[in-house]
Amino acid sequence: SGVADTATATLVARSSRGKEQRSRNLGLIQSSRAAARIVTPLVSGELFRRSCAAPKPWSGTLPYHLCAACMLAAASIPLLLRRSEREAEEAQLREGTAAAAG
Repeated sequence: SGVADTATATLVARSSRGKEQRSRNLGLIQSSRAAARIVTPLVSGELFRRSCAAPKPWSGTLPYHLCAACMLAAASIPLLLRRSEREAEEAQLREGTAAAAG
């Protein structure tokens, strides 16, 4: 968790433009982490309780399956962010080239 927290904060700080936006974005990250630390145990406890009635090999595994599905869905986010960052850099480069030629 500590490594992911540091990496996320670094990514947000680098991608924010200006001190004000960086401060706001880092505050939003902290708030969302705090909310997740409150809500997650409640939700996973209820999912575990409900899944205990499942047949033997799957009994109690619903929170883990849901977490795995969320991780798979979130795995593409850094790739999409990097792609949009590259496209923005290329657009700036094109604008700079066009301005220099014009």
